[in-house]
Amino acid sequence: MVVSGIRRAQKYAAKVVGDVVKNRIDAQKDNMIANATPAFADLATKEADIGGYIDSLGINVMLKPFYMSYGRKLYMLQNKHEGIAYENEACIATYAWERRGLDAARLVYIANAYFDVDVSACSTA
Repeated sequence: MVVSGIRRAQKYAAKVVGDVVKNRIDAQKDNMIANATPAFADLATKEADIGGYIDSLGINVMLKPFYMSYGRKLYMLQNKHEGIAYENEACIATYAWERRGLDAARLVYIANAYFDVDVSACSTA
């Protein structure tokens, strides 16, 4: 049996009522915060490590946020993908940041040291 377009529209309208959406989010809020808190702490640690690495090399301070942004991208990919898909996505991100002017060898080091992914094969380093 096919559900009519009118019925689908009614169900969708009921689903997106502000109070219903707010109640759903309120019900899940504590779990969402509990799941996000350790991830935020882990990300902050990795950002601090990457920042320390960049500082130790004496790289221009203006470039530091870009290397940290690359790290955040790899962190997101690490949590979203695994295996060969993670490696491929990390290669794409590395290529993009190389084209934006970041040093390929440093990007490869950040990927290997902090995110356990080898992007040297797909890098120009």
